[in-house]
Amino acid sequence: MKLKNKKYLFCNIAVFLLVLFFVAYFSFLSFGRHDSLKSYLNDLGTYDQVIWNTAHGNFFDNSANMLNARNYLGAHFSPILLLFVPFYAIFASPKWLLFFQALAVGIGSIPIYLFAKEKLRSSGAGLVFLFSFLSYPVLHNSILYDFHEVVFAIPFASFAFYFLEKRNDKWFIIFSILLALSQEHMVLLVLAMGLYAAFIQKRWKFGGLVSFVSLGYFFLVLMVLMPFFSKTGSSALIANSSQYASRYAWLGVSFPEIIKKIFLSPGSILVALLNPEKLKFLFTLLLPILSLSLFSAPFLLIIPILLINFLSSNSMTYSPYFYHSATLIPFLLFAAIVTFQKWFEEDVFIKRLFLVLIILASIGSCIEYTVSPLGTKYHLADYLPDSHAKKIVEIKKIISAEASLSVQHNLGAHFSERKELYRFPFKANEVDYIILDQVDPYLANEEQVFKFDYALQMDRDEWKRKIEELRGSDSFEKIYDEDGWLVFRRR
Repeated sequence: MKLKNKKYLFCNIAVFLLVLFFVAYFSFLSFGRHDSLKSYLNDLGTYDQVIWNTAHGNFFDNSANMLNARNYLGAHFSPILLLFVPFYAIFASPKWLLFFQALAVGIGSIPIYLFAKEKLRSSGAGLVFLFSFLSYPVLHNSILYDFHEVVFAIPFASFAFYFLEKRNDKWFIIFSILLALSQEHMVLLVLAMGLYAAFIQKRWKFGGLVSFVSLGYFFLVLMVLMPFFSKTGSSALIANSSQYASRYAWLGVSFPEIIKKIFLSPGSILVALLNPEKLKFLFTLLLPILSLSLFSAPFLLIIPILLINFLSSNSMTYSPYFYHSATLIPFLLFAAIVTFQKWFEEDVFIKRLFLVLIILASIGSCIEYTVSPLGTKYHLADYLPDSHAKKIVEIKKIISAEASLSVQHNLGAHFSERKELYRFPFKANEVDYIILDQVDPYLANEEQVFKFDYALQMDRDEWKRKIEELRGSDSFEKIYDEDGWLVFRRR
């Protein structure tokens, strides 16, 4: 009995230390990435401005996003962002978002551990699946690509399914509500869990009610609430109203048109879904847990979100280097645990063999795809600000808090706590200041996934031409020109 208690205590300490290390490590990296001028106006600066504006009485007001949605709820319906307002009342900083995002992912691993420990009757097996979750490269890359509410929603999804399996309906509903409030399409995961309760758990009444309410909320948000907050009267991601084409423009310009296209043109939908790049991405998602997820019911829960991501014409939504699939990872782990129990529980040797294989597959996948220094592409130096990056502190001192700005994309999150902020060259002829940096922050390591052109979000020759125009402009005067930094002030 004492030996069992010691093992239980050891596993609990190991869980605590692994999660603590994960949160501390990725908070440090995300802070360093931001300070190294590798965060972006879209998206970290966008969220920072939305929360700062809300804390100052301008509810979800936002000039910085690229969807032409002045109220952010017209672009994404994410009331969950209100949770950050009290922290901005203490002091405003985008690092709140980066820290809580890393913390959220770390906490999201706890239901994975508990579920595996209970299903497999082994704390050691629980630790293996917890390790696999924390080493998932998609999660690393999501944390290290600014802040996004779908990443922050990971613990809501993770705890919701755990309590659904425990049939603890009260806590399932609480976490499902938080999940639904995270972003407009996250409620589809709740809908899927309702169907799971009905068809897998045979709780027809409860599951049917959850599904019905979830579907009603989805249509309410997409067809009433988001159009209400959008200046175009339609969801900004569906309506082709921004400077970028809608991800779903090929399906239609309204929600009813998209639904019609899906049902009337199944062939084109199938071709889009079976794109080799998308299938390769699915393989990448399944690799760390040896594709075990495919063979149990919890895998079905990710299908609605997977379809949304795969039907997009923007390759970001099916790339391991972005965040769009981060909320699916807990369900992949839950599904893998269920399959593991069905297939290997009775044979101790096979069970231990596959636990080792999962560890090895998780490590290999991490090394190949992570953008953290745990892999082969990035080094710790990529996340440490140099003397040039630190000069942004000087720049901030000469810019008033009330001034309107047009700034380079990779500088935006450093100036986003203000009413009017735009990505250069947008509104360049109207703002008080223009802030640019000619030094490439990615130059020291050519293996990095993102390059300077991506940070600029415009053609580099066009960017250089705009700078030369500013140098000769009668409307602006150059007030700072040092070490590649340029600040122009309206005359």
